[in-house]
Amino acid sequence: FFAKNLWRKIWEAVQPGFEKSYEPCDPYEECDPEGRLATLDQNEDGTVTVEEIHGALRDLVGLSVHEDEMSLAKFVHSFADIDGDGKVTLQDFEVFCQEMPKLYENQKWRLAFPKNPASSALSDKTENTPVKRAQ
Repeated sequence: FFAKNLWRKIWEAVQPGFEKSYEPCDPYEECDPEGRLATLDQNEDGTVTVEEIHGALRDLVGLSVHEDEMSLAKFVHSFADIDGDGKVTLQDFEVFCQEMPKLYENQKWRLAFPKNPASSALSDKTENTPVKRAQ
């Protein structure tokens, strides 16, 4: 689940606005698997490596990741490698173009109600408020 959410964040970062589309899309028109691959594939070899996912987690998602620690990127890479061949390729991106709308549909309720900082501040205040007990 964690790897799926991180991959979704990378997915959204390489094409802003897609998260608002809940309808299945044509892999070559709306989802643009080739464009997404080109954005992440820094060395232009046709695959997205663990190192490139590591960079995306840092640069696109905004996570503070240590240069020498690749375990999180490996975890996300293994999720993104749909066919299990050890590579994230255009074929994997095409599958995601077909499957991501289903993921959004399943999580539409959560995406419709983002966390509200004001409500969390309120809950922090109420947690520290002593409760009066009936005597």
